Amino acid sequence: MSELKERNHYTPEQKYKIVKEALTTNTPVSEICKKYGVSSSNFYKWQELFFEGALEGLNRKNGVMTTAERRRVESLEKENMRMKEVIAEITSENIEFKKKLGG
Repeated sequence: MSELKERNHYTPEQKYKIVKEALTTNTPVSEICKKYGVSSSNFYKWQELFFEGALEGLNRKNGVMTTAERRRVESLEKENMRMKEVIAEITSENIEFKKKLGG
């Protein structure tokens, strides 16, 4: 009996191990699912994520950002622009105050 069979929740490492086993052995997917107590629909979802992750990893190696990395950069760029606008506004107000105070 496998150490993974009694679990309802699988860690990413366990999912990786299960999908990798299916890809690297001649064992049918149905047997692997039965061995680990995983539904075939869950297995195929994990396999799809496995391949998406592999593609993102290969793209990163070629200098291409992953979707998550692209979203993060876009978010940081928006935040940076907002901060620059706030700084410009504060600087403008500061100049006006100095003019009013004669300084």
